[in-house]
Amino acid sequence: MCESYSRWLLRVSVAQVCQALGWDSVQLSACDLLTDVLQHYLHALGRGCRRYCELYGRTDPILEDVEDAFKLMGVNLHELEDYILNIEPVTFTHQIPSFPVSKNNVLQFPQLGSKDAEERKEYIPDYMPPIVSSQEGEK
Repeated sequence: MCESYSRWLLRVSVAQVCQALGWDSVQLSACDLLTDVLQHYLHALGRGCRRYCELYGRTDPILEDVEDAFKLMGVNLHELEDYILNIEPVTFTHQIPSFPVSKNNVLQFPQLGSKDAEERKEYIPDYMPPIVSSQEGEK
């Protein structure tokens, strides 16, 4: 599911780049091929960033890692900058939900100011859910 969704987003991005370059239409097979190429380069960029990050003893990559990964892939950063400055930006056509999706809390923690929160014993940590017996639940 996640791979098909990300592939769909890549296909839309490729189509928008083609449209920004002046293409009026693109065949589905050509769009799929360009999507495969983009996916390959994004994976290679991610692997390169991770390798340079690990090489320098960091857990989070920084911009220098991205620059080194681009150099490893043979991408000229001055040409990329020139392309970005000369092409008109295209906004993404679809609304993308934030990830991960927030979920409701089902742990039954007492709300602040409630009766259960006030009666908690000192030796019970705050992160533990309240213990409710079956008799208390019937009342």
